Amino acid sequence: MPRILSLTPPLLLVVCFACQPATFEEDSADEVGDGDSETGDGDGDPTGDGDSGDGDPTFNCDPTAEMPCPDGQKCTVLISGGPPVYECITDDIDKLPYESCVPAPATGQDGCPSGHACIAGSQGSAGVCMPLCTGDTDCDAALCTAPPGSQVPVCAAICDPLAPLCPDLQDCQRVRKANFVCQFPLEDDDGTTAEACNGALDLGCAEGFVCETGGIIPGCNENSCCTSLCDLSEADPCMAPMVCGGLPLDPQPGLENVGACYVPQ
Repeated sequence: MPRILSLTPPLLLVVCFACQPATFEEDSADEVGDGDSETGDGDGDPTGDGDSGDGDPTFNCDPTAEMPCPDGQKCTVLISGGPPVYECITDDIDKLPYESCVPAPATGQDGCPSGHACIAGSQGSAGVCMPLCTGDTDCDAALCTAPPGSQVPVCAAICDPLAPLCPDLQDCQRVRKANFVCQFPLEDDDGTTAEACNGALDLGCAEGFVCETGGIIPGCNENSCCTSLCDLSEADPCMAPMVCGGLPLDPQPGLENVGACYVPQ
């Protein structure tokens, strides 16, 4: 079970380097790729993976309800080449939330509890029993977000990227430009300082790194590159001319000290 941060009202972090703000990636593409499209209040499309054109999910049961199905059945999500279908199926529960499991997307017989599904990072890999959701209000100390490339939103536990404690197979990754959750990394999420990444989808960087505008990262020859995270409350660990500066947007509650290495503009 990942270490969960308590949620407190957000604080506004203001960072100034010679009164010249750094230039970060624009937020215009936040509606795709990493769950960024979620509104945070249970409204809107929580999948955020750019697959909404494939059709809306079908809800034959409510995975967030206390008793969504008749006795002997559980509510889970089925995927077999089309949009997700939330369905009551035969109860085969023999696992706990966040326990490792073997995905069974076509049948749902993965041993996970009702309202959960065995979600994996890539086809054929082991998975974790993740709580299903339709919005942030369905989650406790977590955000409702679909892993990259997935149509199924789950409650992804909030994590501290400077001291990540996530379930096996998951990394502490940034979503929505200002939040960090435990989720499955993609195979190419291994970039380090000055290595190219996908700025629009905030993908391609290893745990402990984030994707930012290439112009503020020395040695970057692309529009966007990975750069290391750092602790604003400690001695500057960044390699000159970079400094440890604040991230764009309001910090996630409890993570006001999380910054990144870049050259202030």
